[in-house]
Amino acid sequence: MNTLNNNRIHKLARAAAVVYLEELSISDFLGPILEEIVKIKGIKLIYDTIDDHEAEGFSAKKYDENFIFINTNFNPRLQTFTIAHEIYHLDDSIMQLPDIKEDERAADHFAANILLPDKVVLEKYRILKNLEYNDIEVFFKLSDLSRVPYETLYKRYKELSLSVVKIDKELVKIEINSRNPYLKEFEQKLQILREIRRIGKSRWDQVNPKKEFEALEILVAALNDVSDGLDLKND
Repeated sequence: MNTLNNNRIHKLARAAAVVYLEELSISDFLGPILEEIVKIKGIKLIYDTIDDHEAEGFSAKKYDENFIFINTNFNPRLQTFTIAHEIYHLDDSIMQLPDIKEDERAADHFAANILLPDKVVLEKYRILKNLEYNDIEVFFKLSDLSRVPYETLYKRYKELSLSVVKIDKELVKIEINSRNPYLKEFEQKLQILREIRRIGKSRWDQVNPKKEFEALEILVAALNDVSDGLDLKND
């Protein structure tokens, strides 16, 4: 079976993200208003806890309804990314890739690009630098403005040729004494770096295991009726 290389997957996902953002006509970070956008689009959001550090969330389609389940054992940054990732799977205008692993990578690239559009990142970066914030301060301020996981912003920095030299220099010194199973190691190191540099605590790093159920009975019926055309994406 032919597989697409990561470059090609990224280009396809980026193209889908550009179209998505153009339709919204938004010229700022999407993260702070993402929940409202998906609700306007008729997607039901269900928040609950699952004691599984590999289950960030999933999406489902049933009875002409779209659902996104978000595991609130993860912090709000990761919840934002999960919602953006699942939008890719639910949007009928986006062609899903036949290979599951490639499709998941495409969904990740799509999420990163709608949450951190090139133009917005570069413009905010320039403004913050002009205000004489240092490189590490700029990084964490951008992460708060966009409400994205630190690792997602770090990867976008590299894609946009923004320097991560000073961040890397600090990260190599960091040792993790106690692993948080709901954070990847790299994400946890960046969170520790924020604490070390006394940037200030962010509410987006604080886990709030909330439970909110919108039209839950429809999703339960769908999950109990797997033989009747349920389309489920588990990430």
